[in-house]
Amino acid sequence: MDDEVPPQLHPELAALLPELGDLISPPAREVGLDGARTRFGALLAAGLAGAPAVAAEDVALAEGLTARVYRPGDARGATVVFLHGGGWTLGGVADYDGLARRLAARLPAVVLSVEYRRAPEHPFPSAVEDAVTATRWALAHATELGGDPDRVAVAGDSGGGNLAAVVCHQLRDAGGAQPAAQVLLYPNVSRGADQPSVQAFGHLPFLTLADMAWYTRNYVPRGTDLADPRISPAEGDLRGLPPALVVTAGVDPLHDSGRDHAAALRAAGGRAEWLDLPDLPHGFAHLVALAPAADAALDRVLERAAALLHGD
Repeated sequence: MDDEVPPQLHPELAALLPELGDLISPPAREVGLDGARTRFGALLAAGLAGAPAVAAEDVALAEGLTARVYRPGDARGATVVFLHGGGWTLGGVADYDGLARRLAARLPAVVLSVEYRRAPEHPFPSAVEDAVTATRWALAHATELGGDPDRVAVAGDSGGGNLAAVVCHQLRDAGGAQPAAQVLLYPNVSRGADQPSVQAFGHLPFLTLADMAWYTRNYVPRGTDLADPRISPAEGDLRGLPPALVVTAGVDPLHDSGRDHAAALRAAGGRAEWLDLPDLPHGFAHLVALAPAADAALDRVLERAAALLHGD
């Protein structure tokens, strides 16, 4: 495996590959749905250990839709709707508890971590519908959560970054209240596997081409147009969307699509900051307890997100 690791990858993350072993390899599709979910949960339990203590409670947002609300001592009026990653297939609120606690404490902000329906049991557009419902709920209940209704942001990582971007499209098109900002962490926002980063890094176990194809098959019903902006938001109308922070990992198949999305948002007249972390892999935010470099990178992300949320 060592000779397959690109020299751009931070030495701490390269050294983790043998340690993580069967938590990231073989590809998820080869271990089956239940095995992949169990393995992903174990990876996040290790990589997100030692999270800060933050008051948390589970709440019902709508019939069949729940979330966990994290309230730090000082949220400074901000609320973040967090949509977890995992290719729309893996992960859940419990798995992402350690990351949600870090977001709440470090931003600081009230964090609403959403238990949206996952594929393949609930394929597209179920997750989109839940993400939109959760964001509308947060906008309507921001004051009750201790925040400002005008300072509700939506955020997500990987597949959750896709959903966060889609939410902004959906609420813009519907009119009414909209998020004040979007924070997209190594998001999956466009179709296509011809970008140089896909070809360069799609063999790495952090996110393989095989996994990407498996997630898409799980999520998108056969015959669905992948250009639908509810699936590929980068291919939709990018005008009039909330200010964005788009974070890319340099050693990630999704790097180029995230970079290009930030540029396209600016070209459409929007405000979009691109933060690139050139020596880190996809999913580095899951590994903050195992690699100081990943934790330092998350600090950089949250520093820029806080500036967007709080106007620092």
